[in-house]
Amino acid sequence: MKLICWNMAAAYGYDRERHERAWRWLNEQDADVALVQEVVPHEEHLSNWGSVIFKGKYKKHGCAVLVREGGYRAWTPSADQPWLQRIGGAVAVAEPVDSTLPWLVSVHSDAMGIYEIGRKYHPWYDAMPSTDGIPRCSETEIWEVEAAAHELRPILSGSPFLCGGDLNSALLFDSPRSQENARLFSNLADQGYVDTRPRHWTDEVQTFFREGRRPFQLDHVFADAKTESLVTSWRVLREPVESHDASDHAPIEIVIGHERDIQIG
Repeated sequence: MKLICWNMAAAYGYDRERHERAWRWLNEQDADVALVQEVVPHEEHLSNWGSVIFKGKYKKHGCAVLVREGGYRAWTPSADQPWLQRIGGAVAVAEPVDSTLPWLVSVHSDAMGIYEIGRKYHPWYDAMPSTDGIPRCSETEIWEVEAAAHELRPILSGSPFLCGGDLNSALLFDSPRSQENARLFSNLADQGYVDTRPRHWTDEVQTFFREGRRPFQLDHVFADAKTESLVTSWRVLREPVESHDASDHAPIEIVIGHERDIQIG
């Protein structure tokens, strides 16, 4: 099984022609699954995908899970997941029709914390859900990925899953005085979200490319322990950035096991 995780850069300064290039590149790949963020679901490019689960975040764009052979349906949070209801299109969750297949989750965690967003949009800030029990890397803030990971944990527990996207977080952000990003990843690991990169690359690998910015890896893919053990290849594909100008993020491509281990569809 081959999976691509990619921020398609349709959020800020949306350019229809550029996004068309991103869609064309994605559809030319032989990926079985795509976890995409900042995506606008152009109908003419969706026919290659048997299952399309899209959640809008702001205006036209949002997160999506695309599965080539189908077999997935949208999962919707209930009253038991108030944060997932609140953050809406920051997370798209695809539930497998066949319980032996992995759950698939596409995440876009904003560069601003939830409280900072709330202060900017005051009506939204009122009556925030409780943060009790949520592992947080900051005493004064909470990030969308933290809320999502906490409320998805009982849903995903005991099942295979793949969860990835643009977290706007990287170890390179940390300094001797602040280790919030390291704590974020440690908290995720403690909840059973196993990073698929470290067995293949010791250090983070650049996925964000913007002039004047440091070589951040903002994009990450996690899995349950069993699925992570089946990952045979993990790499960043720079072609969409360097040759196609399709995004300022480069996709992560991972290959999981052999056909006999995990099949999609």
